[in-house]
This record gives sequence, structure tokens and C-alpha cells, in this order.
Amino acid sequence: MFKRTVRPSAWRARGRAAGWTAVLLALTTSAWADGPVVLKAPADLIPGLAAMPQIAAPADDAERRINAAVKRLDTKALAAARDCKAQDGKNGSWERTVETPMRGPRFLSFVISDSMYCGGAHPNSSTMSIVYDLTTGAPVDWTTLLPASLTGTLALAEGAGGTKMVTLASKTLHELYLAGYRPRTGDPKSVDADKECREAVTETYDGQPPAMMAWLDAKVGGLAVQFDLAHVVQACADPVVIPTATLRRKGAHPLLTEAIEAAHAQAVK
Repeated sequence: MFKRTVRPSAWRARGRAAGWTAVLLALTTSAWADGPVVLKAPADLIPGLAAMPQIAAPADDAERRINAAVKRLDTKALAAARDCKAQDGKNGSWERTVETPMRGPRFLSFVISDSMYCGGAHPNSSTMSIVYDLTTGAPVDWTTLLPASLTGTLALAEGAGGTKMVTLASKTLHELYLAGYRPRTGDPKSVDADKECREAVTETYDGQPPAMMAWLDAKVGGLAVQFDLAHVVQACADPVVIPTATLRRKGAHPLLTEAIEAAHAQAVK
């Protein structure tokens, strides 16, 4: 489970204006002339605890900033894993895997999955996503790439090991998630098996949409979204990929959709 801190509306307005300026300036040059970046995977921090992949031979300050940022995430994760072990002695455990579903052009996506047991009734799990802009070395500002109808209320969430990410709470985004969630096959067994999960992901809290993490998926070709669920239905927390055609209809910036489509074309070669 992650902690959620809502950012003030004034911050969001300033961020959106400044972000659009940066995006428009970026459009004056080719955003993906060099194609995907090459990543290297360091050895596990400790057995079972994957290190964050780093950009091999970073070409500029932006790529060096990303490498420095992911190294800091490793430091936090290792400290959290050691604290977990100290809390529960021999039984304490922490495992982490890291995926990179988009490696450029323009954007680099990380999806971090942690599974830990630090004492208590049951183990916990956490999925976090971070998307970096390869031209700046900073996490993307979703308000520059997606319309307000999809970003909704932004918040800064903190997950396992102190990893932080921006979440989006939007009624429209949740509706798109539900539309793509576990497509119905007509098989009665599948309908019965998925019933509890469909109820879990459809439920809202006081009528408010869930805070959703987002990342870019080159293989499927779209914006992946997912959100946290209670431990008892954690297995229902599937990601759903919203295709670029839908994003375009909803008003996503061409910089985002074109980069995803370029990455998808490379991924399916």
C-alpha cells in the first residue's frame, strides 16, 4: 500500500503552464532520432533484490541524472530491506524485480515490483512506476502530456522502500481502465472467476476514482495504468494498456502518442 499526498492546485497550474512550454520547445528538434537507449543491469543488491537498470554509457547530463536517480532508489531499497530483516529476524524477506517496458524514444519507463515480509499477519506487495524524460533526465510531468480529463487529481505516492511516484485520479481514466480490464470471453467459468475482481476494481471510495500509476508500454503500444488494492484482492490488480488511438481521441499530446508508436514499431520488428 502506498501513501498519498495531494499537491495544491496552484502547483498543478504552474506545472502545467511550465510543462507545456518545455514540450513546445522540445518539438523543435527530433524527439527520437537516436532510438531506444541501451540499459545495463547491475548485479542484485542482495540475493532476490534487483538493482535498477542503468543507461549504459550515458550520452549527456540528462541520462547521467537518470542514472544518479535510479542509484538513489537502490540505496533506499537496500536500506528498507535491511530494516525489514531486522524487524523479523530470520523470517524477514524482501524481493524486488524491475521491468523497463519502454526504453525510448524520448521516454524511459520503469515498473518496480516489491514483495516483502517484515512480520505481521501476511506478506505485502507493491508495484510502482516511474517514467523519465530522456531529454531532461527528470520524471515526466503528466500534465504536459495528457489532458486534464485524464490526469484528474495528481498526488505524490510513496511505496515500498521510499520509492515515490505521481498518481492520477481521474473518473475518465478509471472508466478507460474498466473498459479494458480482463476482456470478457463469454466463457461462464471465466465470468465466475473474474466476478470478485471486477467488483474490486470497480469499487470507488466516497465516489472518488482511485489513484492510478501510469507508465508507457512499447510492446502493447499504449499507456499502462494500474492501481493498488487491498491485500485480500491484490491479485486482481492487473495493468490495463490504453492504446494510442484512444489517447489521441481523448486529447493526449502528439509528442506522447508518436513516441509510443515509434517504440511499438521497434518492439514488434
